Amino acid sequence: MCVHSTPVSSTGPQANTPPHSLALLYPSQLFAGVMLITLGPLLDAILRDLHLSLAQGGLLSLGFFFGRVLGVTLLNFGLARIPLKVAMAGAAWVMAAGLAVAGFLAAGLWSLFVALLVTGAAAVVPNAISGIWVAAHVRKSTERAMLTVLAFFALGVVAAPLAIGLALDLGATWRWVLLSEAGFSVVMGIVLLLSPFANVPERENLRLRQLREVAGFDPRLLAVMLSAAFLYVGTESTLGVWLAKLQVDAFGASPALAALSVTLLWAGITLGRYLAVPLTRRVLPSKLLAVFAVILAVLTVGLAVSPSLAFSEACAFFTGVGASACFPLVACYSSRFPGWYSGVTFSGMMLAGTAAGTIFPYLVGPIAEALSLRTAVGLSALPSVLVVVLAFYLRRAARERAPAA
Repeated sequence: MCVHSTPVSSTGPQANTPPHSLALLYPSQLFAGVMLITLGPLLDAILRDLHLSLAQGGLLSLGFFFGRVLGVTLLNFGLARIPLKVAMAGAAWVMAAGLAVAGFLAAGLWSLFVALLVTGAAAVVPNAISGIWVAAHVRKSTERAMLTVLAFFALGVVAAPLAIGLALDLGATWRWVLLSEAGFSVVMGIVLLLSPFANVPERENLRLRQLREVAGFDPRLLAVMLSAAFLYVGTESTLGVWLAKLQVDAFGASPALAALSVTLLWAGITLGRYLAVPLTRRVLPSKLLAVFAVILAVLTVGLAVSPSLAFSEACAFFTGVGASACFPLVACYSSRFPGWYSGVTFSGMMLAGTAAGTIFPYLVGPIAEALSLRTAVGLSALPSVLVVVLAFYLRRAARERAPAA
């Protein structure tokens, strides 16, 4: 979202104090996390029910995540005149429509592909708005606010796989899971519309001139941030979509146990985000990013080569710890861009991330068909290795100084 905003005043008793709306982001992020991860725990059931191959499963992932690319693009280029809470409520209702079509009408690959594309486009809007809002309104200790808001997103991703796996074990179909989420989306839209939510003032739809203006402010920092976001989300989205399927194929896990691995992954992400908050007071964000990205890369390989289901489940948790702080730590640098530039910078990160979520999980399908699913998941560690390299460039680009003891 192009956020032409007046920065929070740097003087006076309320300096750097965000409006009350920050807490209202928490439930919307919780459900955004649920929607991000839903396809992963359902993928095996969908492929079996519709008689689809692994490569076609990659196409379903592509549909959902390409929808997220379209959603971020629309948010930035077409919805600036709509108040943020109206945009979030409308997105919830569009999401409900996509889920209902998927649950009631999808009869094959392409009908489900289109329904997931619509769902993905709507589901990304509340997710993107949260970072835009924080970048525009929280000008001090931005990394802590980002970590806190995105921790609620992670809570949604933690809860959803476990609930979905238990529902499948108890006899629910993937269609009923999607329909129940559609009903919840309707309710969430009503709640968002009736809630007080501070808008970001002076918003405009992005134009090429404005993009050039933002890019020209600090092109090196922007390039490193977008690259790091793209690469990190490449690993995260691959694990979110394919981890449960890996547990089924490699270890014969039940739906509940397979989904538990995704829950453990995001439990690690949630815990790691809370643990990273106090660390930001003593360690530079770029150094923290390098450490967390190393853990993510190593444990992703561990997942792929695990000798047993129990070992794989343990790796899933610690992989999540490694993944936890990467995106928020990169996103915190958006506050180094002045005024409305900050919101555009975060939107660029969201667009880079949704593009990665479209490409990387899709590639896993053909690679798994040609080699093996273990190999395909193991290769998803490579983007995280590149994030480690970029963390050192990020420090130079941001001209960081070590925090005071």
